[in-house]
Amino acid sequence: MIFVKTEAKKDTLVRNHYNIAGYPTVVLMKSSGEEIDRIYGYVAADTFVTIIGDYLKGVNTLTDLQKKFEANPNDVDLAFRLADKFESRKDYDQAKSYYLKVVELDPDNQKGKSADALFSLASLEMRKKDYPKAVDAFKYFLQKFPASEMALDAEEYIPYCYSKSGDTTKAMELYQAFLTQHPDSPDSDWVRDRMKDLKGEKK
Repeated sequence: MIFVKTEAKKDTLVRNHYNIAGYPTVVLMKSSGEEIDRIYGYVAADTFVTIIGDYLKGVNTLTDLQKKFEANPNDVDLAFRLADKFESRKDYDQAKSYYLKVVELDPDNQKGKSADALFSLASLEMRKKDYPKAVDAFKYFLQKFPASEMALDAEEYIPYCYSKSGDTTKAMELYQAFLTQHPDSPDSDWVRDRMKDLKGEKK
């Protein structure tokens, strides 16, 4: 194997060529340059080695999961994994279709994936910079799963999306409400920094 590391945040040609959705991303390729699959996000070293070994055998790749899902179209876990695969490639339309499939197959979150899927659907809209849709999607997520461990994240992203849409008044109102309701949140400093940004203050 030949290992190549690039700073894709700066190297926009590489980033755009491989549709890098976030960092870190490791792309495993054949000698021809054809992508076998990729690892998106941080994973422990032993897990990393296992995943690469599987990919080299054709196991758990995008193609492999698609074949498995064709044989088991009601498998919630497979649908979620496929959504994640497409999201890591910035193929947001395909990712959305599989996240919606997860919600359709498991509307009451019995498999523990629908909450994640709804949150991811909202995040996709934010990634696409359709902030009004993202606000509606995060609100719907909170309505369906108010006790989710991701609820606080949704409460933070809603005012962020308002601010990106230009409604700074609503954003400030919701950020302040967040600090009042969750004074001990580990994300309080992040929220305060966003408020300073909106006020034009130095951090």
